[in-house]
Amino acid sequence: MNAPSLGNLDLAYETGVHLGDGNLWDNRYLISGNRTNETQYYEEVLSPLVQDLYSLNPTIAFQNNSIYLRVYSKELVLFKHNELGLPIGRKEGLRMPTFAVGNRQAIANVVSGLYDTDGSVKIRRDSSGNYPRISIGQKHRQILVDTSNFLRPIGITSTLYRNDYFDSRSGQVQTRWFLDINGFRNFDLFVKHVGTRSPYVAMRMKDVEAYR
Repeated sequence: MNAPSLGNLDLAYETGVHLGDGNLWDNRYLISGNRTNETQYYEEVLSPLVQDLYSLNPTIAFQNNSIYLRVYSKELVLFKHNELGLPIGRKEGLRMPTFAVGNRQAIANVVSGLYDTDGSVKIRRDSSGNYPRISIGQKHRQILVDTSNFLRPIGITSTLYRNDYFDSRSGQVQTRWFLDINGFRNFDLFVKHVGTRSPYVAMRMKDVEAYR
């Protein structure tokens, strides 16, 4: 394995992906997503990105409607844990990684990776017409607070709220936090300063343009 520089902007993006859909275990790094709309993203974007960053060969597997990217490397797990501050096992207390703090371009790449894995964009309708809503959902409030704090100085307003729901799989009430970004002005600034590398998300953003 080759450890990339902490100033590498691709590392910042991949760390955002990790914050969204990644997990570390004892000797394995795993990213999981939706097979239906993310297969191209995993095969053409994430797999080459991980290979280029770390000089490791990930494998892609499918199960039902899920897609998985796996890398077996104890060295990678320790790099991500010790150098990037990412937790091994259960993800707790996620926030903006310290190596990106103070570097606007790096944070933008982290937010882009987080958005590509935990975000969505859709058209909302009200009495005044149609407007886009970008939304990022996370179990961890602080990473969304950090994202909002980054977006505010570049002119993007957002709303953070909590949603409690019953999870039939666990039989428990779960909490999920959402950061919503509304309107074409915010949409345009988000596209300009954050953007996406996901083919599916890029297509959804292009669809939004038809409602101007």
